Amino acid sequence: MTHEHANVLGLAKLREEELALRKGQANDCLEKIQLALGQKAVIYRQYFQSANSVWTGTRSKQDAQRCSLKIERLVRSYQRARSVMERLGMDQHDLENIYQEILPEQLTVNKDVTEENRFGQGSDKLAWFWRVDGAHKSQHHAWMNEFYRVNWLKAKARWRRWEEELTLTRHEMRWTISWFHHQKTQWLRRSMEAMKSGHQAYGHRQVLLWQMFADNAEDKFKDHML
Repeated sequence: MTHEHANVLGLAKLREEELALRKGQANDCLEKIQLALGQKAVIYRQYFQSANSVWTGTRSKQDAQRCSLKIERLVRSYQRARSVMERLGMDQHDLENIYQEILPEQLTVNKDVTEENRFGQGSDKLAWFWRVDGAHKSQHHAWMNEFYRVNWLKAKARWRRWEEELTLTRHEMRWTISWFHHQKTQWLRRSMEAMKSGHQAYGHRQVLLWQMFADNAEDKFKDHML
């Protein structure tokens, strides 16, 4: 039943209660998905990669497969809850920004656990469900606390790096304009020292060209330079 039909039949209160229950179901599923992904990452790190026998490796694969099946069931349960929330008339902004669709590529094993020293971590980005507040309010798992601590530090380092890059870029704007003026001065000197009219004309043309570069740069960068 759509929310319009519920309002017509006087079931708006029941619709609100059902929507709240479905939100809770979705949050529970997201929390369990996070824990299952963490468990799978630990299996890969502690057991699968360091297996010293065929039996240990086979058992680790079976544990990882069970985790994968569990994650698939939780994702299906979440998608059902999300579909019901959509039919109940949940705010479209919440559906698009809080309770989004879960894509297969977002369910990979987190490499912060399996490959903590890998290259290219600066461009890593957590899947959206790791940032849903309601999904981890009840979590007191030591692994989850460590996971969020590491990712918070990485995000802070990334922010500091981009802040530094922004400062350098704003300085480079002024340096670029100074370079254009330097080139203009150099060509002005060459044109004045030239003995032939053709060389003088070419030098004067270069002066105008570099002046145009400087004027355009100043117009584009005037609100951003340091």
